[in-house]
Amino acid sequence: MATHDPLSDRPVTLAGPPHEGRGWFGPFRALHHRNYRLFFCGQIVSLAGSWMQLAALMWLAFQLTGTSRWPAIVAAAQLLPGLFLGAWGGVLADRCSRRRLVFYTQAALMVLAFLMAGFVYACAETVWHLLAVALAIGVVNAVDMPARLAFLVEMVGKDDLVNAVGLNSLTYNLARFAGPALLPWLLPLGGPELCFCLNGLSYLAVLAALSAMRLDAAPAPSERTDSWEALGEGFRFVSGHPVLSLLLVLTTVGAMFGWPVLALLPALARRQLGCGPEGFSALLSAVGIGALVAAFLVAAYGSYARRWLFIGAGVGLSSSALIGLSFAQSLPAARACSAMAGGGLILFFATSQASFQLSATDQNRGRVMGIYSLVLTGAQPLGNLLTGPAADHWGEPLVLRLQGLAVLGVALLVLFLRLRRWTASPALDEDDDGPITIPFPTHRRHRRAA
Repeated sequence: MATHDPLSDRPVTLAGPPHEGRGWFGPFRALHHRNYRLFFCGQIVSLAGSWMQLAALMWLAFQLTGTSRWPAIVAAAQLLPGLFLGAWGGVLADRCSRRRLVFYTQAALMVLAFLMAGFVYACAETVWHLLAVALAIGVVNAVDMPARLAFLVEMVGKDDLVNAVGLNSLTYNLARFAGPALLPWLLPLGGPELCFCLNGLSYLAVLAALSAMRLDAAPAPSERTDSWEALGEGFRFVSGHPVLSLLLVLTTVGAMFGWPVLALLPALARRQLGCGPEGFSALLSAVGIGALVAAFLVAAYGSYARRWLFIGAGVGLSSSALIGLSFAQSLPAARACSAMAGGGLILFFATSQASFQLSATDQNRGRVMGIYSLVLTGAQPLGNLLTGPAADHWGEPLVLRLQGLAVLGVALLVLFLRLRRWTASPALDEDDDGPITIPFPTHRRHRRAA
């Protein structure tokens, strides 16, 4: 079924049969795929444990040091290796079985969780132990993330890819809500070591799901060219798509100045709101609730035609929420701003991730997602390293305002460049040189035109 893109005269192909995007189960249609159902259920359990562990790590770092600096450094250490290894992880994902690679990385993360629990049970934990384990987790994640993102299309195909990306965000943020929400009960019951043990056990769910999958023949691996050459091909592919280049810049700024708000929440809860672990958990869970709602919106209504609407709404919502959070003087107001920040960031990141996924080919998808994960996981720790010490020096409110203004300013610059290109070349769409594939649900005017 073909129609035309409203921004060009080129044909547009609507992916998937029309009934897949309609009805009560439309937002969950990727779950029709058995392999993805297994992965979805395993990820809910595993990611809840991961978020619970990260929250426990940040709280433990704050308890050991009493500063905002160390929670930010620990959070950064868990992501910083992606800056150096994320693109190489993408090359590896194009050369190996992605399912096997994800299985091994998830098993390694399970071992690290039990190792951290052992440190705390032995009363040998120091902030340096937290830092070492966080760095090791970051190294494993640098390989895991591009492989996991590229593996998604093998489970659902391209027709349901945007929906699966939205459901992945839904899973991620359901876990973001559920994991930290357990913290006020688990910390008094068994301390951080109980959180680390439960996280280790949670990986059994995703390992079982990966083992139970039945996959057709995987895409042919990329040619065994030199690693540097393969890496260069991935960067040339992304730089050759102006829209992806603009999104990469915006992703960098969003990751650097948006997500580091999480590392400021322990000190914000204590210093500005006068709360303890309960207040910190409430703020972190509020971020998860907002992100959960946004992920459902992406899964239900996300499409190629609406991508700039979702990206613009996400940037505007998150930047205003960061500024609002800096002025919040009560827990309800801070929770509302935290929820807006989480929702806005997910509206942007889920939509931009789908754009990268759909632009890649089966042979270079690992490298393209490796570059995306390099930016996503590399910029965030740099932001943490900037915002944590800055908050200790100038205070959390001022730093939050600067973060919000930075996201908004760069977004306006990207919008200006995008509008200039539209004006200069109204008949061109930069995302692809061929027919554009739009997964359901599509914009109504597309259906009328068809």
